[in-house]
Amino acid sequence: MQNISALFGPWIIGFYALLFLLTALLYRAVPGARKRLGGTALMALFSIAGILTARVMGGSAAGHLSKLIEVAARMLAMAAAINAVGVLGFSLVMPKLRTRVSKFVEDLILAGAYLVGGLAVISASGADLSGVLATSAVVTGVVAFSLQDTLGNVIGGMVLHLEDTFKPGDWIEIEKFAGIVREVRWRQTSIETLDGDMVIVPNIILMKSPVMVQGRAANNTRWRAVPFNVYYDRSPGEVEAVVNQAFREDLPAGVAPTPVPYCGIKDFQPNCVVYELRYYLSDLSSPGGTDSRVRSKIFYSLSRAGIKLSVHNRSLVLSEAARDAADRGLQTERERRLDALREVEVFEPLTEAELSLLSGKLKSAPFSSGEKITVQGAASDCLYIISSGGAEVQVSAAGSGSYTVVKKLGPGDVLGEMGLLTGEPRTATVVASEEVNCYRLDRDSFRGVLASRPEIAEAIAAIMAKRRLELSAAREKLAGDAAAGLKSEEQNLLSRIRDFFKL
Repeated sequence: MQNISALFGPWIIGFYALLFLLTALLYRAVPGARKRLGGTALMALFSIAGILTARVMGGSAAGHLSKLIEVAARMLAMAAAINAVGVLGFSLVMPKLRTRVSKFVEDLILAGAYLVGGLAVISASGADLSGVLATSAVVTGVVAFSLQDTLGNVIGGMVLHLEDTFKPGDWIEIEKFAGIVREVRWRQTSIETLDGDMVIVPNIILMKSPVMVQGRAANNTRWRAVPFNVYYDRSPGEVEAVVNQAFREDLPAGVAPTPVPYCGIKDFQPNCVVYELRYYLSDLSSPGGTDSRVRSKIFYSLSRAGIKLSVHNRSLVLSEAARDAADRGLQTERERRLDALREVEVFEPLTEAELSLLSGKLKSAPFSSGEKITVQGAASDCLYIISSGGAEVQVSAAGSGSYTVVKKLGPGDVLGEMGLLTGEPRTATVVASEEVNCYRLDRDSFRGVLASRPEIAEAIAAIMAKRRLELSAAREKLAGDAAAGLKSEEQNLLSRIRDFFKL
């Protein structure tokens, strides 16, 4: 032990003890830097071995060799210490202080520390720094000439950082690659594509090629356009109004609310008009998924309005059997609609003839999963009968942005009777939980039935008044004169129905 102490000296023993202690503590505190800390410990061990070898060889004829080995050992010790302090500062202290520098700046600081530390070790060994620097200048010139591309990448990385052209987290597109910037290093920039691939682009290419930084112009959004074709049997104003209203009322996920999406004409083709839904993408990570949701929204909104998307021309030959099958399909659909109307309680006073007349006025109204069928507080003049699929009834408190699911709807359920009969605003938001097919009946379609037999309004008002009073009594546990309350509610609803339909 005494010989070891004589070989190393107290300050060297203390330095290595502190270095190994710090490395061990950081190894436990910063799991992400364990590989780097392992290299630090290895350098420290080689440094000890080098100093020990140099001290043993000190008295021999190989004096210059032992001096060189000792300088190299001190260099390793200096590099190990800088590594440990770097991990302490950049990976532990700075995150605690909620501050962080880029990997490039971290490497730049460490490189400067290595340079200063190396010069200090050389100076402490007794070497003439002026001679070393002069020799280094010549060597640097030779190396710079032979490594022009590498130096170009390094300088390019420095310029990218200094100009803040783009940074990790930005979406960029260069040549045939597009993706999110993960890291900008000395030599290259790492880009993760939408397919999950990692593309390594040399910085010199980024300096020489045009780079498109997506989403920088307007609040991290990107402009997109989705085309679709519609036959000439519908006017542009009608098509644009339907699509614009659908996107005003309910935006698909990934579509930015501002600037507002809008529909316009892109081109005229021999058999159709080409429209385009222009919108801004708020989720740059999934443009394809957002485009799909936008197309789905366009399809369902046009389907509800009875507007058909254009398809390529094709010849169609119908056989007699095919016509019979089509006729049977129409008859089955009529029966299905009649059955749906018979299940609606407020239509109980209608005769079979009136129900048959009304079934012909029902319109198909499909909704995609997640689409809003009704919106709480919105104006209403139509009724929906769910024929397939399911939906959730959501209610929000006044001034609250959160919704509570209060009921689940399925085939045969009806929503919007009060909206159809009195124009009362929607009392809840109904969202399709899967693909939903509905029949929609609007006020104009129901007006003819009421006008032909106005007394229907009295029977409907009586049914609705009874339902509303029962609901109110259940909620408030009323125990008064129910008959008087029922008559009053019936007269109130009858008056509102007559005013709404101008009977």
